[in-house]
Amino acid sequence: MLFIILLFLAASSVILFFLRRDRQNFFLLGMCFSFIIMFVGIIIYLAKTGGLSPEQKLFLFFGTRLQRRLSYMLFPLRSLGYMIALGRFLFPPFLLLVAVNYSMIPLVLRMKPHSWAVFLPPAASLTVYYPACFFRLVKGRFALQTFLMKFSSCWIYGYLAAAVFLIVYEYYCTTIPHCKRQFRYIMLFILSVTIQYSVYCIQDPIQVYQIYSLEYMRFSGKLYTNSTMSIKGWYLFTAFTLLFVVLGFWSLRSYTQIDRRESIDDIRIQRKFDTASMGATVFIHGIKNQLLSNRVLCKKIRRELTLEKPDLQRLTEYACMLNEMNESMLDRMEELYKSIKSNSLTLVPLQAGEAAKLATELFHKKYKDTPVELSGNRQESILADCRHLGEALYNLLINAHEAFVSSGKTGERLKLILHSERLYIGFEVQDNGAGIEEKERQRIFDPFYTSKSTTHNWGMGLYYVREIVKGHFGKMKLESTPGKGTSFFVMIPRYEPRKELRFKEFKWKRG
Repeated sequence: MLFIILLFLAASSVILFFLRRDRQNFFLLGMCFSFIIMFVGIIIYLAKTGGLSPEQKLFLFFGTRLQRRLSYMLFPLRSLGYMIALGRFLFPPFLLLVAVNYSMIPLVLRMKPHSWAVFLPPAASLTVYYPACFFRLVKGRFALQTFLMKFSSCWIYGYLAAAVFLIVYEYYCTTIPHCKRQFRYIMLFILSVTIQYSVYCIQDPIQVYQIYSLEYMRFSGKLYTNSTMSIKGWYLFTAFTLLFVVLGFWSLRSYTQIDRRESIDDIRIQRKFDTASMGATVFIHGIKNQLLSNRVLCKKIRRELTLEKPDLQRLTEYACMLNEMNESMLDRMEELYKSIKSNSLTLVPLQAGEAAKLATELFHKKYKDTPVELSGNRQESILADCRHLGEALYNLLINAHEAFVSSGKTGERLKLILHSERLYIGFEVQDNGAGIEEKERQRIFDPFYTSKSTTHNWGMGLYYVREIVKGHFGKMKLESTPGKGTSFFVMIPRYEPRKELRFKEFKWKRG
């Protein structure tokens, strides 16, 4: 059964790496293959030493046939011991790098450029455990062997503890629901593989080098063949590990596919907008036609006014038509203006609550009687253009309210929630309307796409919001359940002034 996990880890990690070749997936690939190398070495070692029960043979080798083939392999014990050492000493640094790349703790982020230093203790251990060095320097020196065992155990458990802390802390500090769900199975996958590794990392590869002597046992060494867990326990434990590995890799695949899809969507939406901008002449032509219609109405009004007894009802009708056309033109010009002005942003430090307050004020100018529940920490600092960001959030509030009204429901709950996600400040606009269907979600950010009346809406609102968020180096996420409601998340990087600069300014003022 252990072979199933190893094969799945190998195949899945390679597939993930080729789906998205970045640092994170490279470290994950290194972590998985070091795990595989160590366990393959242990399995071959156990096949050669023998002394296993039928249940253990079934668990490890699916029977005796594979064990026999492995036991007759021409694999020198020195090479086998170093193979186990290689996997044992490389798993912790790759695991720690995976955790460091997931972590958003500012101190950890500042140390990322020096993350290569985590390979120093493994490199030292691998140098000493290299067969030529080991048998020349360590063989027969019990005190030195004891020191090596304790030294390697100390840094291995230190790395494991640090990695587990960073992973669990990252999950604990995530407050946005879809981010937390996405990271949950990734965390369980990493923890389950780490637990499986920790069961065997207690044993030292020295026992393989000294298979025919009792030197290893003289300083309380533990053998791979000894196990405190029953075979049923191993089956159950391995089944849970396999389950979490599958769920974790599925979440990682979904995460990779989402990022890849977002990049493709950016290109697709940009192409659509470029194509749409080529149709600017069509837009101008439409405005020109409306102006010509206005000219006709003006002539009719003038003609009516030249009569001795003008028809007031007809004049009123002409005036209403003229006003409606003018309002329509102004709305369309405003949408075009928004899409153009998003290219000019001035980012300055401000509190997140200021943008949220501006958004609610603009909303209440249009819908005075609709309350907006504003919650979360408003004191957090961001670098933003308050007017543009406020208008983007206002746009989302308008969409949320109109979505609820069109749903025909009663008891509206419109919320603007501020989330603190360490490196990001999240603005969540939440409604309890009809929700958005999957097909519509795929097109909702497209320029000039709208499910509303095209007389007063040209579908540039969400495209405008997306461009504003990108201009703030932020991200947008959408979560919607048909029939229950929708949440739009706007993630803006947090701004923290450098404390060193503040201290220097303080010293300079005092001086």
